[in-house]
Amino acid sequence: MIRLIIAGPRDYYDQEKVFRDIHTFQGKFGIDEIISGGASGVDKLAEEYAFLHQIPFKLFQADWEKYGKAAGPIRNRKMAEYANALLAFDKGTKGTRNMIQMARKYHLRGIIVEIGKGVMG
Repeated sequence: MIRLIIAGPRDYYDQEKVFRDIHTFQGKFGIDEIISGGASGVDKLAEEYAFLHQIPFKLFQADWEKYGKAAGPIRNRKMAEYANALLAFDKGTKGTRNMIQMARKYHLRGIIVEIGKGVMG
């Protein structure tokens, strides 16, 4: 069962690329559930993909009021504990880099797509 976190920058909205790379991942490994942190950008595109392709979706929202600046990393840790794979669209943002670090810490299967380069890296 593949529980896939899809993560990336809040300001990245290239739906065609994100959908294509999710579709490629799905073709290679399958996806049983998509997990997202609920932010704008890539997180929102992941939610749209799940809805359009009828893939179960689980949302992990950061509690900014309760945890302040620590909310993002706390949410990322919870997602990494739950999931077993990561598809990250990376352009060096702090939140995405933290998610990649958490995925490594929890030994998730991971693919990092560097934004500005070819499909799947």
